[in-house]
Amino acid sequence: MLVALIGVTTLVMLVAAAFSYRAGLQEAGELFDAKLAHSARVLASLVDEPLADLAEHPGAPLVIDVWHGEAHGVGTALAFPTGHAYETKLAFQVRDGAGRLLLRSESGPADPLGPLVPGYADVDLGGERWRVFTLHRPAGRWYQAGEQAGIRAELAEDVAFGTLLPLLIALPLLALTVWLAVGWAGRSLERVSAAVAERAPEHLAPIRLERVPREIEGIVRAVNGLLARLEAALARERRFTADAAHELRTPLAALKVHAYNLRQAPVAAEREDAQAHLDASIRRMERLVAQLLALSRLESGASPARVAVDLASLVERHRADAVALGAARALRIAFEVKGPAVVAGDERSLDALVGNLIDNALRYAPAGGAVAVALAAADGEARLVVEDAGPGIPEVARQRVFERFHRELGSGVEGSGLGLAIVAQALALHGGRITLDDSPALGGLRATVRLPLG
Repeated sequence: MLVALIGVTTLVMLVAAAFSYRAGLQEAGELFDAKLAHSARVLASLVDEPLADLAEHPGAPLVIDVWHGEAHGVGTALAFPTGHAYETKLAFQVRDGAGRLLLRSESGPADPLGPLVPGYADVDLGGERWRVFTLHRPAGRWYQAGEQAGIRAELAEDVAFGTLLPLLIALPLLALTVWLAVGWAGRSLERVSAAVAERAPEHLAPIRLERVPREIEGIVRAVNGLLARLEAALARERRFTADAAHELRTPLAALKVHAYNLRQAPVAAEREDAQAHLDASIRRMERLVAQLLALSRLESGASPARVAVDLASLVERHRADAVALGAARALRIAFEVKGPAVVAGDERSLDALVGNLIDNALRYAPAGGAVAVALAAADGEARLVVEDAGPGIPEVARQRVFERFHRELGSGVEGSGLGLAIVAQALALHGGRITLDDSPALGGLRATVRLPLG
């Protein structure tokens, strides 16, 4: 920031100084040109009539002495009681209509200062460059005033440098001021940086905003938001790890027991029974791990890319599996899908929602019972209804079943207690809602899901 501010300021001031110097040279040149013209007019007004007699009696030209002073220093050092040092640089001549020299100053050459043409001219005389103004009077005489170009340039540069010098002096002062101001403001940034650098990894409390500069308050608020999200994510990870360790302990113990029984079974019938129990335990383990991973993904808080998802296609996707599972227990399964029901969301989480509702209904419906699935779109929302003929859920327990690993006692059905927790997370992600009540047709539980159409 310091380099940028001082660099830009220096560049701007140098450009401004260059323009100021150029403007000073131009203004000084115009001023000196005006002085030349003024000097010629003053000379003409003073000597025009006296020179009439001199023209009638030709002879040597009059030479007028001028005051000489040394041009050293600036300002008052160039001014003396008898004159100014720069006035000696002015030369003048008067010629008659025929070009004969009538009068000149001893500070200039005897040769013509310039062509007898009214106006300004730049001429070379005696190896010097002169700037000359020529004035023609009605009486026919020519009045010329001239200055050496080198002296004019020196004076113009002095004038221009006088306008440039304050800018050059101000530049380091301005750079010092900017450096001090940025350093003073940067102390608060250093304090915030130190507060972040000195934190322990487990310390995720928000940064205090009492002494934070206004310029970085937005950044600090964003960092505080990130810290809050990190703390929530770490809490979810810790909870997931603890829950997974707790819930996997029993299935793993059962797997070990069934594997041991399989190895120790003395006859084929016992080995087949132990193998069946082992296979069932493996399936339960697979289901538990899959549900744990699905729940972890849904609870991560990440916002997946939303696409158009037709719930009708998801229901149809689970129809074949439901029919196959229901046939083993002689379940009557009815699917009623009334046209497409497109919502904007994450297909994986919506698929998990539909699959867990249907799976729960199949698991809790008694052998020979019934399951009904209906999907329709109306009034700007998709409505999915899943009913079963199972034992249902008491009204006082219908809120607790959405908690992770919660299972109602006495249901007689094995499970992980994660199905409805996954459904609740998927609905929260998509702005949907679910209601649980008694099924008037089948007598068990009726789950009604409503999702806004995309």
